Amino acid sequence: MERNYAIDYLKFYAIFAVILIHTGPFEGAAIFGIDGYYIDFTIDTLSRFAVPFFFISSGYLFGMKMQTTKSRSIYFSSYVSKMVNLFLSWFIFYLLYDLFVKIFFGSFNPFSVPEIIKFIEENIKLEVFFYGASTGYQLWYLIALIWSILILFVFVHLNKLNLLLFISLGLNMIGLFSQSYSGLITLPFGTRDAFFFGLLYTTLGAYAAYNEKAIKGLALRIKPKRLIALFSIFSFLLIIERAVTVFLLDGKIGDYFLMTLPITISLFLYALSKPALGKDSLFTKVGKESVGVYVIHVFFIKFIHLLTDVAGFSSLEENILWHILFSPIVFVLSYLSYGVLQKMKKRKFNPLFKRMHAVVWKQ
Repeated sequence: MERNYAIDYLKFYAIFAVILIHTGPFEGAAIFGIDGYYIDFTIDTLSRFAVPFFFISSGYLFGMKMQTTKSRSIYFSSYVSKMVNLFLSWFIFYLLYDLFVKIFFGSFNPFSVPEIIKFIEENIKLEVFFYGASTGYQLWYLIALIWSILILFVFVHLNKLNLLLFISLGLNMIGLFSQSYSGLITLPFGTRDAFFFGLLYTTLGAYAAYNEKAIKGLALRIKPKRLIALFSIFSFLLIIERAVTVFLLDGKIGDYFLMTLPITISLFLYALSKPALGKDSLFTKVGKESVGVYVIHVFFIKFIHLLTDVAGFSSLEENILWHILFSPIVFVLSYLSYGVLQKMKKRKFNPLFKRMHAVVWKQ
């Protein structure tokens, strides 16, 4: 399978966009007389391509691997197991972090059984394993990806990928009414999940993998420059769509929209049309580790805010330089720290795994 460097290259921009969504860089600021809320609204809107791009890329790579691997079931089990372990590890991490913060500020008594039970009931419940964690809120993506891949695998096994594409598109359209279009019709449940959001984009990615020649041919016929132009036009239309649905129709802020689909498709086709894009770029190297940056960046957002509060430097957050630099600092710290964690993990656990592997196979 030929490596597509463009996907990792574009993941760099996608993961930085996710950080911008979560940091709200200009919240409470005023730039050239413009309320920071509207600046953040625009940045947040333009950044909403990120998670769908992660979904469609994951579906594509999963679909490509399913066609080349000797044992599809073993690869599928390994993939899901890896994602489950990643989710559980970071879910526990954020759970313990929040617990330690509560203990530090005296809002939690670790020796009180009723308080421990209450904490467990509030944070470890069934919906966590479908909608994601309340603490470490970004982890919802991992849960949605796990369920999406599970469903995708079943339909691929049944040779019904086209049917799943049709079903997932219908679910996505319905899901809009729990997003910004809730001002028209309000659904009594959330739709930022696998069924209504992640499934469509992972299925689209897998569909592109199983029809790679035709999809790549389409991308090349449209031409890369035109695809970027389409991406830009659809992004501009998304700002209008979101402004209308939120400010005029009184809908929720929302995570995905009608324009999300053409935005994601045009960007993904661009990646397929230029597979060598960013081959030797630092951006590609960073983008390759986007999942690591994704899971850890919320910790740095929380910790830095906590640190400024405890140290009595909360006023720093009102400085314009803070608004400009906070997001890049979180990005850099997340990338570097996750890299350190990976190196520590390999050095500590690899010898143990090798010894265990040798014992098992000697038996």
